[in-house]
Amino acid sequence: MRCAAGIALGLLSLHFWPSLPEYNAFVTVVMIGSIVLAYFRQRSLIWVAVGALLANIAATSYVQNVQLAAFEPENTTIVGEVRSLLNPNNNVTLFEFTSETRGNPPNETVFSSRLQLRWQQGVPSPVMRQGERWQLTVKLRPPHGRVNSAGFDRERHFVGKGIHASGIVVAGTRLSANKGLQAWRQTLFERAVQQTDGLAQQGYLLALGFGFRDALNDHDWALLRDSGLAHLMAISGLHIGLAVMLGWWLGGGIRFLLGDHARWQWWPLWAAIVCGAGYAWLAGFSLPTQRALMMSVLVLCLLRGGVRWPGSQVMVVVFAISLALNPLASYSAGFWLSFSAVWVILFAYTLGIGRRESQQVQGQGLESVDDNRWPRWMRAIKAMAWMQVALLLFMLPVQWLWFGGFAPLAPMINFIAIPWVSMVTVPFVLAAIVLSFWETAAVVLWQAADFSLYPVLSLASLASEQWWRIAQSQLPLVFGLVLVGGLLWLLPWRRAKVLLLVLLGISTVWALPPERRGRVIPSSALSSFSSFQSAQPWQVDMLDVGHGLAIIISRGQQAVVYDTGDQWPMGSIASSVIEPVLKARGITQLDGLILSHADSDHAGGAAYLSERFTPGWQRSSDERAGYLPCVRGEAWHWQGLSFEVLWPPKRVKRAANPHSCVILISDASVATEHAASVLLTGDIDAISELLLAQQYPDLQADVVFVPHHGSATSSTATWLSAMQPQYGLVSVARYSPWALPAPSVKQRYLAQGVEWLSTAEAGQVSLRIAGRDIDVVRYRQDKRAAWYRSAALSASPSWMAWLDGLTKRREGINEKAAEKPAD
Repeated sequence: MRCAAGIALGLLSLHFWPSLPEYNAFVTVVMIGSIVLAYFRQRSLIWVAVGALLANIAATSYVQNVQLAAFEPENTTIVGEVRSLLNPNNNVTLFEFTSETRGNPPNETVFSSRLQLRWQQGVPSPVMRQGERWQLTVKLRPPHGRVNSAGFDRERHFVGKGIHASGIVVAGTRLSANKGLQAWRQTLFERAVQQTDGLAQQGYLLALGFGFRDALNDHDWALLRDSGLAHLMAISGLHIGLAVMLGWWLGGGIRFLLGDHARWQWWPLWAAIVCGAGYAWLAGFSLPTQRALMMSVLVLCLLRGGVRWPGSQVMVVVFAISLALNPLASYSAGFWLSFSAVWVILFAYTLGIGRRESQQVQGQGLESVDDNRWPRWMRAIKAMAWMQVALLLFMLPVQWLWFGGFAPLAPMINFIAIPWVSMVTVPFVLAAIVLSFWETAAVVLWQAADFSLYPVLSLASLASEQWWRIAQSQLPLVFGLVLVGGLLWLLPWRRAKVLLLVLLGISTVWALPPERRGRVIPSSALSSFSSFQSAQPWQVDMLDVGHGLAIIISRGQQAVVYDTGDQWPMGSIASSVIEPVLKARGITQLDGLILSHADSDHAGGAAYLSERFTPGWQRSSDERAGYLPCVRGEAWHWQGLSFEVLWPPKRVKRAANPHSCVILISDASVATEHAASVLLTGDIDAISELLLAQQYPDLQADVVFVPHHGSATSSTATWLSAMQPQYGLVSVARYSPWALPAPSVKQRYLAQGVEWLSTAEAGQVSLRIAGRDIDVVRYRQDKRAAWYRSAALSASPSWMAWLDGLTKRREGINEKAAEKPAD
C-alpha cells in the first residue's frame, strides 16, 4: 500500500506546478533525494519519485504532441482514424480523430495526435463511422479556451481527454471502412439507433447502452444536473459492477451444470471479467468504467485467491494503477467524481453503517437493540437512505470544485432511481443489445426499457430548476458542514454535541459577508478586517468571452454588468460565463444592466440576464423597451460610484459601433485627485473619438477599455495621447478571424507606456480599485496558471523546436559552405 500511495502522490504532484521546466527541476530534486534516502534504507520517497517521473513523461509527451499537431500555420493534410462513436442519421460536425501521418501529401510519419475536429460551416459533412480511415484537409490550432474565475475550463478538459489540438475540416476523403472491435461497436450502435427510432427516451437509452450522450439536448442535461442523475444516465461504474455480478452468477451457474471439478473453478471469475469488460467496451472504456472494471477484477482475484485486503487498500491500489496508466486522467471531472463517490461509500459504510451492523450482530449498544426490532429489508432501506445523505454531504467539495454547486434533491431521487434503473432499465438495455440480431425481440426490449424510464424522469422533473450554486464566500460553511457531518458520523451526538455545534457555528459565521460578520463577532475580533472595511474597494472584471465584451462592475455583493457577450443557437456567453462568475461570488440579482450598442457580440445575452438576474434598472443607447437612455448628459450614482455618460449625443433606433455608450466611472466617495477612473468605450470608431476629444479636452482615465477590440479604425493617437491612461484593457479572442487587435494599435498603447492587458493572453482581468491604488489580477497567469495553458505551452521546450533549430543551423552551415570560393 505504501508503494501505491507513494506513486499516486508523485503523479498528483504535477497539479501544483505552473510550468514544465519548474516541474522538471522538482522531479530531479525528488529523484536525487530518493537515492540519498535509499542509502539510509528509507525507500518511501522512491515511489514518489517514480510517480513524479511518470507524470513528467506524460506531461512532456502531451506538450510535444500539442506542438507537433499545431505546428503548420496553414492548411495541412492528415491521415488517421475516426475515434468518436457517431450517429449516421444525424448531420454530425464535431468528432474526435487520431492523426497518424501528416504532410502535403501526407508521407511523413509523426507522433500519434488526438484531435477534436469540426467540419467547416457551409461544407456538407459526409457520413462518418468510428474506426474508418480518412484523409482530411484541416487547419489546426493548439487547445485553447476561455479562462475565468468560474465556468467551464476547456483547456483542462482537453488535457483530461488527451486531445492535442482542435481544428476545422475543409475537405475529406474516406480511405477505408472500419474494421475490428470498433466496427462491431459501431454496428451494434447503428442497430440500436434504428431499433429505438421514435422512442421518447432514445437519448437516455443510447447513453445507458453505449455511453453516447450526444443525443441529449440542453433540457435533458439541465434535468440530469438538477436531479443529480447525470452519473446514472450513462455507463457508470455502478453498471459495470452490475455486469460483473451478473457474469459471476452466470459463471457460477455454468460451473454448477458442468460439475464441481477443478478445471471449472475459474468460470465465475472469467465470466465476470468478460461481462464487465464487454460493457466497458460498449462505453468506449471511459474513465469511470475503467476504474470500476479494475476494482472489480482486483477484488475478484483477491477473493478467488483467498487474500483479504481492506477496502482502503484496494482503493489506493486501483487509484495508483489508474493514474499510472493515464497520468493526465486526474484533469478530468469524471475521474475525481468516480473515485470520490467510492471513497465516500467506503467511509460511510466502514465507519458508520457497517459498524452499526457489526454491533448488531454482537448485540452491543442500545441502538442495536432498537434496530433489531426492524425487519432486515427495512434496515437495508435505512442504510441506503443514509448512504445517499452521506454522498450528498461529503461530495459537496468535489461538486463545488468541478460544477460550482449541488442538487439538494439528489438523495431522494437517487434513492429511488438507482435501484430501479440498475435492476430494471439496464438489464432491458443489455438484453436488447445482446439480441440486436433478433430485431423483433430487441425492439420489444428497447420499448420495455423506454417505458421503465418514465417514472424515473417524472420523479426527476420535480427537481427542475433546483440546482444550488455555492458562492466562494460560502466555502467555510461547506467545509464546516463536511467536517461536522464527518464527526457526527463517527461520534455519538450525545457525547460530542457541544463540539459539533461550536464547529457549525464558526463555519456559519465565517460564511457571512464581512459587513454582516461584524454584527455576530465583536469588532475587536475583526481587527484584521478593519482596513478592508474602511477602504471599501470596488472591482472591475473584464471577462474572457472570446470576441465580444462583458464587464462586471461590483462593490461588495452588488453588481452592474456592462455588455453581455455573444449568443448562439444552443447557448450564450451570459449562460456559460457571466452567470457562473456572478453566482460563484454569491450575486443572484443585478442592480443594473448596460448595453453599449446592439451588436450581438455585445448584447447577445441581454434577454437571458434580464430573465435570470432581474436587474433593477437597464440602460442602452438605442430605443429598447424597458431600457433607460444611455446618452451624453446622463449621470447617476451607485454604491458610492459616479457614472457619467459621455457618448452618444442622442438615442437611435438601432445602435451601431459609432453609437456605443461611453461611460466614465470613478469613486465619488473619494476626493477627485485621489480617485482612479475607468472609461468604458464599447466599439466607438475614430470619428467618435475625435468628437469626444473636442467636447472633453481634459478627459483623463486611469483605465481605458480599448475601443472596438483594438481595431485599426479606433484608438487614434490624438485621442489616446490626451488621456494618458495607465492600463489598456482589450477583450479579444486568441484566434480571432478578424486579426484583432491590430498590431499597430497595440504598439501605439505600448509606446505611450500603457500596460496592455488582453483576454487572449491573460484570460479574465480583474481590477481591484481603492482610491488611486489599482491591483491587477490576470487569471491565466496569476490565479489559474498551469503547465498546459497556452503561454506555458509556448514557453516549454519541445522536440519540434529542437529540430527546427537544428534545421536552421544546418541551413546556415550549408549557406556558409556555398559562399566559400571554389578551389
